[in-house]
Amino acid sequence: MRRTILCGLAALFIFSAPALADGYPGNGRAIDQLKPPSDYTDVLSGRPHALGIMRARANGFVPSPVMHDYVRGVLAKLLRGVNLPPSFNPDVRVLAAPEFSALCTPDGTIIITIGLLEQLDNEDELAFVLGHEVSHAIYRHHDSEWFKKSQYFAVVNGAAVQGIADAVSRGGIGVGGFNSTNIGRGLDVANHLYALSANVLAPQMTRSQEDAADALGFDLMVRAGYDSEAALAVMDKLAEQEDEAAQAARAARDSSKDHKHASGNGLLGGIMGVVGSAMTGNWTDVAIFAFDTAVDSMSDEAVSHHPAPERAKLLSNYEFREYRDSLPSQPTPLPWAEGNRSKEGLAMTALLAHYAAAENAAAYIADASQGSPDSARSEVTRSSTAPTADHAYTQFVAYEYYDKNNQKPQSEAALQRAVNGPEASWEIYSRLIDIHIARNDWAGAQMLIDQATVRFEDSPVLLPTHIRILAGEGDFAGAKALLPKCKSYDIDELTDACKKAARA
Repeated sequence: MRRTILCGLAALFIFSAPALADGYPGNGRAIDQLKPPSDYTDVLSGRPHALGIMRARANGFVPSPVMHDYVRGVLAKLLRGVNLPPSFNPDVRVLAAPEFSALCTPDGTIIITIGLLEQLDNEDELAFVLGHEVSHAIYRHHDSEWFKKSQYFAVVNGAAVQGIADAVSRGGIGVGGFNSTNIGRGLDVANHLYALSANVLAPQMTRSQEDAADALGFDLMVRAGYDSEAALAVMDKLAEQEDEAAQAARAARDSSKDHKHASGNGLLGGIMGVVGSAMTGNWTDVAIFAFDTAVDSMSDEAVSHHPAPERAKLLSNYEFREYRDSLPSQPTPLPWAEGNRSKEGLAMTALLAHYAAAENAAAYIADASQGSPDSARSEVTRSSTAPTADHAYTQFVAYEYYDKNNQKPQSEAALQRAVNGPEASWEIYSRLIDIHIARNDWAGAQMLIDQATVRFEDSPVLLPTHIRILAGEGDFAGAKALLPKCKSYDIDELTDACKKAARA
């Protein structure tokens, strides 16, 4: 129907092309005017650092070679025949996070989430997402502060999740009315904060850069034979995400008026300032208020983009101007679409089904009305088998489930399976370290932090925990020696957390 409308517009406006935003070419197609830099070697060298930052977020990367090969193949199809230098070497990684999100690091590594893959309807939509993100890398849109900002946002997100989880766990021994049944809900609140703030707490592009990436991404998608309507379908999905975030922000402003006096300074102060309301069982407002505080604290960094409906309109105008004579394409089914019986398709279907089972179990852990004990047990069991038996996300959900049911050996075993797996997350390491510390097993905690330091490229997110372990072992000089390193990142929240760990 949308294509029919566009054809009608072509008849009405054949003599006057619609005006487009600054990021779109004044006339002609972006792909035809592309003049990429001659060398990308300088940004490619930052890939290990960028991957270390991303790996410490959410529950790390999804260790699935078959999924990796598939999404990388779609990207290769988009770039086939495009005049780019050999030093431009993009890649795609899948992050184990449930939100609908994607980003690109300066070196050309595109990060897409499991949540995004789950919500796509065809490969054409994936192609537009990848085309848009790789366009940022082609144009070298990332500013010189990307790594510093990314480290900052990783620290803030990690501390938010850890802070709420710690507060709830402390309540499990009788503080402020908490009990063990609050733990799953508290962790879900922390993850909810992460999901809502994903598009706020991240280095962002300007409007012009986003529009330029939309235009070139659209060209790459259509040039590769994909259906142009997929771009508008992606915008519809983004509009839903934006609406959810806007509703949360409005609810936060309405519900947080009574809590503003306790908010403290910065994001972490805001989070811990509302823990008091959570102690009375008021968990519904905690993530919402924390999200609102995050928006306030990041107002200087956030960039106001075109809302998704406006971006969809700009894309429609661009399609009308440059592609009105093009014939529609049949959408390409995803490998996990119903009826695909290929070996690779079946493997990816099983992978996504196991992640969906884990997400369902997580929903029950957070809210018992969303499922039943039998269904949750079944979904935890299913997602803990191959091909996701040692994946960080599925095992973290298993840990939460067993912990909620006071099955401590099983909960610890779930964390250990993930640590021994190919892509553990910092969240997994953090919980397992907490268990060792609770036993006064400082040697075991030190062994884990040493592993994590290597796996997460010495991420600053680890520093407060590292200091805590050194102090617990009695190595106060070693703990104190790390404080200048904390301060070197110029992140107040990190410095404060390190000092608190050293004092403790």
